[in-house]
Amino acid sequence: MVEETVNRMGMTESFASKLAMRINKERDGSRMDYLKMKLGIEMLVINLSKSFIVYGVAIAFQSLLQTFILHAAYFAIRRVAFGLHANSSTMCTIISVLMFVGTPILCQYIWFNNYLVIGLGVILTALLYRYAPADTDKYPLLGVERRKQMRKEAVTTCIIIMIIALICPSPMIKSLLVLGVLLQVVAVLPVTYKLLKRSFNNYEKYEATTN
Repeated sequence: MVEETVNRMGMTESFASKLAMRINKERDGSRMDYLKMKLGIEMLVINLSKSFIVYGVAIAFQSLLQTFILHAAYFAIRRVAFGLHANSSTMCTIISVLMFVGTPILCQYIWFNNYLVIGLGVILTALLYRYAPADTDKYPLLGVERRKQMRKEAVTTCIIIMIIALICPSPMIKSLLVLGVLLQVVAVLPVTYKLLKRSFNNYEKYEATTN
């Protein structure tokens, strides 16, 4: 029955399912272990394929280093602040290319000085403190203490990135670091969720039923 289901899956999901089944069988794991492993492998493959495309385009536009710096700042916040996801893998790839390759190209004409870094740093840190972490309907972030810890890490990481931007002598790198954080902050704002007609604070639906 499981093998029949695998045959109906897409290429990535099918690969993840077969590999997860093989590993889970060797470990004599449970059905839940299989599902967790399958999801992890699937996400890894998808993210790797997107990274190849994004960095491939960056190489074509001769902006590999700039893309890496912007992406690093973005991901440093993203890993604990979470936020909106695209509705499909294809759309996510397109948006990623526009953000991580298009923004560095614009940074050739938009350079930040330390005054802008400080001003935007204060605003972005405050927004993260107020709205991070932000979940989605598919991945609600359950647990008050968990969210508090994630918020703390997001704010701390943001402050560290802004300090690095202040110290760095290159105006372009300053801009890339700040814009990397900015792109992620936009993904956690309630107004962004409303504009895209997506539900916000999805954890409330689940935690309300347990109180």
